[in-house]
Amino acid sequence: MNPAHEHEDRYEVYVRFDPDHSQTPPDTIERPLACCSTYAEAKRIRQSFQGLNGQCLIRFVGTAGGGD
Repeated sequence: MNPAHEHEDRYEVYVRFDPDHSQTPPDTIERPLACCSTYAEAKRIRQSFQGLNGQCLIRFVGTAGGGD
């Protein structure tokens, strides 16, 4: 991942090579694929990799949404 994006809200797309979730921790079976500034961009990337031997997932990295 790019250190310049370290403090920005972003969406990271990962490829998971253990679809039955039998292995842990996730960092042993997930590989970063892309870093996106919008959810729509991350979703397009995830959809373009449908049908791989693994599955793609999106994670939000940043501050949580606000509240009152």
